Amino acid sequence: MDFLDKLKNLMIMALADGSLTQSELEFLSDRSVQWGLTEADFTAAVEYALSDRAELQIPPHKKDRVELLQDLLRTMAADGHLAETEKRVFAMAAAVMELPDGELDEIIDSVQ
Repeated sequence: MDFLDKLKNLMIMALADGSLTQSELEFLSDRSVQWGLTEADFTAAVEYALSDRAELQIPPHKKDRVELLQDLLRTMAADGHLAETEKRVFAMAAAVMELPDGELDEIIDSVQ
């Protein structure tokens, strides 16, 4: 999964509750810079997340799936509030990934 697709996924999570807070924006901006994405990429991710076609892209490889879940959790926590819609998006993503018993708990515990 490329970095732009990762950013799109995180943007979908950040906007799941209908708003984008300053702390979420800063977190996503930091990730964008870390991944070497441009301002145009950031704008494209926002536009995608706000569009009718927005949907999480589940990576094919387990390592990428774990990283995605960790980043989704960090995005959810960025504003200090866990909205029900964010929890549902996360639960849906985790369910689609069909993780073995206990692994989801390990992933959640690994995020700081």
